[in-house]
Amino acid sequence: MKYIINFIKAIFIFLIIVLCIYNVYNYINIKVLKNDLTKVNGYAVLEVVSGSMEPTIKIGDIIVIDTKSKTYEIGDVITFYDTNGNFVTHRIVDIKGGKMITKGDNNKSPDEDMNIDHIVGKYIYKVPFLGSFLNIFRNPLYLGLILVIGILFCYLISTDKNGKPIVKHKPNRFDNWTW
Repeated sequence: MKYIINFIKAIFIFLIIVLCIYNVYNYINIKVLKNDLTKVNGYAVLEVVSGSMEPTIKIGDIIVIDTKSKTYEIGDVITFYDTNGNFVTHRIVDIKGGKMITKGDNNKSPDEDMNIDHIVGKYIYKVPFLGSFLNIFRNPLYLGLILVIGILFCYLISTDKNGKPIVKHKPNRFDNWTW
């Protein structure tokens, strides 16, 4: 049991460290360097905020796009800048010369013609509902609740049945020294 708890702690600490490093990297890219997208080795992560691609991609999904890809075909799901400079993820329905026509799977009509050079990347993978889960960490009330639960959990695993702290003192070579 002790090994399982230590293993879970190690995984949890690893995930927290990776998440913190990514958040710092993301903050520097967007706020300091004024980039609109954070790329890691040519891949970017975006949260889906509209239902235009349902049922393929749902609101709250996190998608990974390949920003290095330069070949696009009819049927590919891509992320591009629309005329307002926003990210849009839709499917290519037609390509003619340097122009493309895209359409959301859940939309009735196609988007307006767009230059292919507006493409940011090609959709390659999604993590269902991760965006909705991560939204919990944006709400101060939920963050406070998570903090309280974490403190209670730490208290419970460090006390015995009577509420007394579990202290395992290992003697060391300095215990008997007097100054």
